[in-house]
Amino acid sequence: MKKMIAALVLSCPALAAAGDLPDAPFRNTPDERFTVSASPYYQQPERVIANRLKYLGKDGQTNHFCLVGYRWKAGGSQVWLHWSEEESLVFWRGNLDKEIRESSLMNELDGVKWGRDTYEEGDRAAMFPNTLSTRAWKQLAADCEKYGEKYVFEPFAGKR
Repeated sequence: MKKMIAALVLSCPALAAAGDLPDAPFRNTPDERFTVSASPYYQQPERVIANRLKYLGKDGQTNHFCLVGYRWKAGGSQVWLHWSEEESLVFWRGNLDKEIRESSLMNELDGVKWGRDTYEEGDRAAMFPNTLSTRAWKQLAADCEKYGEKYVFEPFAGKR
């Protein structure tokens, strides 16, 4: 009996940790978060984000970003970038190749913008790519802000 109680007590923190992970937009809830910048696929995220800002002409204003990564024990991972000022979430694939990685967030159409690319559960828009349910968008953004890596870019337009 003592062993069973000890096992139950020891398993509770694991359940609590797993319970605070977002369940949407994933088919299966992730098993854990990971430090994105420590992964070789996402090295120097500041450079990649700065390249996105320059490319989109948003480098003349202050911008706040958050980066969060999720992993599954069965394999696989996902990384999401939340851009506060644009109310946008970007699914980032990363890359081992530095040149590809540094230009990987320069597609202006790859973000899921709140209101434009979000839909209510059961809406037909769910059939379109680059959309998220409002529930999934809110979960990812909130989780990123609570647990993710934060980046603030002060205006740097014209600086080299």
